[in-house]
Amino acid sequence: MTQAIDPGVYLSALAAWHSRFVVRVVAWLTPKRLRLYPAALVLAVLISRLWLYGAALRSGTPLSLVVGQDFKGYYTGGRFFWDGRMDELYDFEAQKAFQQPLAIPGNGLLPYIHPPFTVVLWAPFAWGNYAAGLSLWWGAGLLALGFALHLLRQELMSSSAPPMGRMLSLALLFYPALGWLLFAQNTALTLLLYTLMFVLLRRGRETAAGLALGLSLYKPQLAVVLCVMLFVARRWRVLAGVTLGAGLWLAVGFSLSPAAMWEYVRISPKLLSLLVSAGGPDSKVWAVHTFYSFGALLLGGLWPRGAEVLGTVLAAGGLIVVAAWWRRSGWHPGTRAWDFRLAATLTLGLLISPYVYFYDLMLLLAPLAIVASYYPQGAGDRPLDGGPLLAWTALLYAATFLGNYLTAAQLRLSTALGLPPIALQLSVPIIAGWAWVVYRLAQAEELHKIHLVPGRDAV
Repeated sequence: MTQAIDPGVYLSALAAWHSRFVVRVVAWLTPKRLRLYPAALVLAVLISRLWLYGAALRSGTPLSLVVGQDFKGYYTGGRFFWDGRMDELYDFEAQKAFQQPLAIPGNGLLPYIHPPFTVVLWAPFAWGNYAAGLSLWWGAGLLALGFALHLLRQELMSSSAPPMGRMLSLALLFYPALGWLLFAQNTALTLLLYTLMFVLLRRGRETAAGLALGLSLYKPQLAVVLCVMLFVARRWRVLAGVTLGAGLWLAVGFSLSPAAMWEYVRISPKLLSLLVSAGGPDSKVWAVHTFYSFGALLLGGLWPRGAEVLGTVLAAGGLIVVAAWWRRSGWHPGTRAWDFRLAATLTLGLLISPYVYFYDLMLLLAPLAIVASYYPQGAGDRPLDGGPLLAWTALLYAATFLGNYLTAAQLRLSTALGLPPIALQLSVPIIAGWAWVVYRLAQAEELHKIHLVPGRDAV
């Protein structure tokens, strides 16, 4: 007779392994290492970047074209707006001709692929010349980041919270935030809107919170999971605010150029398939961190259709998990359990999105700040809880820093061996694991009916 398999045995073994793993990681994370390693890694990145930029600068290329190269796309959209060329906005040959003076060797066309209404965001920075616009763009981004951190500090932390200067420096020790700055991306604006939504939800201003989320629809893929959360939790006023924000953007888009809006609708599916498709070691997919990219990197070189299926199944599973989290629990903004569950949702939502480039992981600063606010004194000589949360947060930091390089190295190794490009993208399961640990903390809080005030009471 075949003996029945007891799942409890395997779960107990997994729990025992996890406990040993946490103990070893926390033991290695001495206070000295926690202070030294993040700063050393960021310094190494800056030195390597300076070395790369140096070759271009020695050739006489202006600094503004070497650093912050992603601003080129925003500048293109803004200039097409000022020049009255909205109907040509998605004529990529026209974009290429416009960007020709901004091109440097090895860095060709950076197509403008954002919705047409977003040109109003970039237009103020495209009024003058490129270098001046880039400088203003960086300044606006730093202000947005600073304001987001200020709102989180004010909402979550006590008077003993770190000063703003220290919070800003800690944020820039997070590699995706450093990437946002080096590439001159727009993630700081999205972080501010996420933060506004969180703070307004906590204060019961649901329509305004929805409006803030609706205004973030210039990157609509990042709002999908939050809308599912709100629907399951039956927060109709928030969803009304989201609809209002989306309606405002659509009104702006059609008032600027109906032709551009319809053209964007036509090309959007092609853009999505291009962004999440698998490629060789030189493809950008190794720097994308989603369930879709996980599937593309693991199976795309062997079985493209299977890669699409795997990515879709994982993303759909993530949506089901988020829906279950909010269906089972009440809506109690400001409680520890609600804060932790929202932090877990924001985190998992990035992986469910079709496209999240590595600098978009800067949005993890919001859930990290939410969770950290409940451990202002740490535990002993360690930050956070000194246990599982600390271990997984350290893994999260390492994964967002090294994930791109490890994935690219696997792709190059597999092709060098004559194999199809294959890579196991470790960052995705680690980010998902961090979200699960945070959710489990929320679940434990609900089970014990404990509601603590951030910045004052802590476990």
